[in-house]
Amino acid sequence: MEIIDANVCFGFWPQRRLQSDLEQVKKLAAEHRISRMLVCSIRGIFADFTEGNRETLSACWQDPNLIPVATVNPLRYFGVADEIETMFASGVKAFRFFPQEQHWPYEFAPFHRVLQQLNAHGALVILPARVGGHQNYGVLTALARLAERYDKLKFLITGIFYGNLAEVLVVGEDYPNLYFETHLLNSPDGIEVCTAELGADRLVYGSQTPFHYIASSLPLVLAAQISDEAKAQILSKNILRLLGVAS
Repeated sequence: MEIIDANVCFGFWPQRRLQSDLEQVKKLAAEHRISRMLVCSIRGIFADFTEGNRETLSACWQDPNLIPVATVNPLRYFGVADEIETMFASGVKAFRFFPQEQHWPYEFAPFHRVLQQLNAHGALVILPARVGGHQNYGVLTALARLAERYDKLKFLITGIFYGNLAEVLVVGEDYPNLYFETHLLNSPDGIEVCTAELGADRLVYGSQTPFHYIASSLPLVLAAQISDEAKAQILSKNILRLLGVAS
């Protein structure tokens, strides 16, 4: 059963010491039999997103098992539109955003302009559910409004957990272009509940490497009381379908 990790960053993290260089990230993945990863350079979060995206593309050109994820910072608006088109021309299909680290809200006009551009391409957009604190109820409701407004986009939401699960199930039922990444879904039956209520086709495995342990996120799926086919969907088939990438 193939395992693809849809939530990986690499590079220097300025806020705490991490083993986050690309080779270490790849080594950790290999130890857990992860065959492919969606990767994004940390440089694009805190420094120049154009340099970060070039670093991501370079890594992926050298290793076909890496799938590039681009990022732009809506706060640094000038040049964003050109960078997005450059990324699409380079074959990038997924864009990831970091509002928590960059300190901007989802109800933010420059971000909406970016989503409007991405919507025209039907891109995959990766966004966090946990922004602004631990018990941050209402974020998924805000994301649901984005899913309604930009209905050609596919949204992969990271950071769902037992605390926001009720909101996940409600917005997931109403908005089929919302998909949910699993690394924090660690309540005893979290995977089973989401599979039963939303369907295995709406869940995507990710680890949030290097900030979380693969050893804590991967067993949540492997040991879940769901069918092997459902596990295969979560571990690889769904993300490949969202990207339009051959298995």
